[in-house]
Amino acid sequence: MLYAAPFNPPIIRQLLRINIGLMVCIEFIMNAMLSFSSSYLCGGLGMTLHTYSLTTAVYAGTAILMIAQHHWLVSQLGYRRFIRYALVFFTVGSLICANADAAPLFIFGRVIQAIGGSAFFTAARVHVNFFAPTPAGRGLAIRYMAYCLVGGSAMAAFLAALILEHYSWRALFLIQLPQIAAVWWLTGKTTSNVRKLRPSGKLHPTNMFCLVAGVFVLQYIVENAPYDYFSDESLFCGLLLLAITGLGLFVWFEHQRHHSLLSFRHFFSSRYLAGLMIYALCYLVIASTNYLIPIFLQKGLSFPVLNCGALLTTTSLCSLIFAWLHLKVSAKHSNQKHYLLFAFACLSVFGLLSSHLSSGIRLWDMAIPLIFLSGFAAIGQGTAAFNTFRETDSRLFSQAYQTKNMLRELMNSTAVSLTNVFLQTREAEHYTRLAENVNEQTIAHYSVSMSQLYNLATQQSVVMSCLDAFWGIGVAGGLFFIFSWWQKKIV
Repeated sequence: MLYAAPFNPPIIRQLLRINIGLMVCIEFIMNAMLSFSSSYLCGGLGMTLHTYSLTTAVYAGTAILMIAQHHWLVSQLGYRRFIRYALVFFTVGSLICANADAAPLFIFGRVIQAIGGSAFFTAARVHVNFFAPTPAGRGLAIRYMAYCLVGGSAMAAFLAALILEHYSWRALFLIQLPQIAAVWWLTGKTTSNVRKLRPSGKLHPTNMFCLVAGVFVLQYIVENAPYDYFSDESLFCGLLLLAITGLGLFVWFEHQRHHSLLSFRHFFSSRYLAGLMIYALCYLVIASTNYLIPIFLQKGLSFPVLNCGALLTTTSLCSLIFAWLHLKVSAKHSNQKHYLLFAFACLSVFGLLSSHLSSGIRLWDMAIPLIFLSGFAAIGQGTAAFNTFRETDSRLFSQAYQTKNMLRELMNSTAVSLTNVFLQTREAEHYTRLAENVNEQTIAHYSVSMSQLYNLATQQSVVMSCLDAFWGIGVAGGLFFIFSWWQKKIV
């Protein structure tokens, strides 16, 4: 028995759908709020952008290790205990972050958050499969999950803006406590502590050591390589070889074992790998733009934070419309390649439109490009969701989904690191060129002080570096569109 008795009454099924919807967006809302508020966090804790991206790397590394053990932990604890323990860790981590006064304590709090937060997405999706495979059963549960995930992520920007405008960044880590309490109560009503009767993958110390070494060394390389931390190329190559070897050995050992944590041999297929590639692209782009756009609007264009939050939430809610249309149309037209082409076309249009903006724009001039970005996010991820797990054995679904979510965490941290490196590199180049044109005649002409002029140059360099990033995203979207058109078996 998987659920608390009795599960037959419709009220219990409805409570479970609500719990799935609330649970799946806990981590997404938190991460979206932090991306929107990155400059405030850096200012409040005295962190550099490099330190901030380090926190995302540490969070991702911890989450990957916990996601790898999801199936095993559930088999040992049962889903009710497992979810409630995750809620406790997430809450404790949130309280630590809210009371942090320096970067080390904040990073520690994020690690504790990751231990709990990594559980929710996989757990919610696995619970969807406990419904009967009918439109009124599993289909309705999937819609609850999808709409709550998209809607919650969209509301995060405006919620963060309200908190930053009227309170402090510390309240970002307290606002979800009522949601956590609701999930705790609903879990007790809908989920039992009965453990799985069939054998589950066993935790092997050697394999976990390989995974730990591979994940954290890889995160260290991704985080530090672009900042010239490796003056000796042999050290960089050695660490990269160590990371690849550790991850390769983990996959190989798990592939050979009969009772493994992740049964790679059973769910790796061409369709699954193609779906993972689409997921990776979507997560990389979405995490990068979620981090980039607030910097462009707040730091570059100096728009009020509340207005920025309203714009991002309003345009992101369009994802709900795109997701609804995708569900409706795909029921009649199942060729997912067309949707994938539409998604990459939206991404290219977003990037190219955004790259032609200027520092004199009105805030809502950014709305149309952001609507295209919402189309990419909803249709791109929807296409991956429809195809990735189609050939996966239901008994192995949890492990296959764990692997996908491990990739999600890796792409999220990689996106923040790469975006930071790109912005800092381009800002330095643009600032140097702008500063070279500053002279006494310029100062006299504009009747401003030297410090004011250099501040304007700094702000303008941020705008120009963001426009460069948008142009790169547009070109990448066009290349992905061409590749998808050419590749016949991508989905």
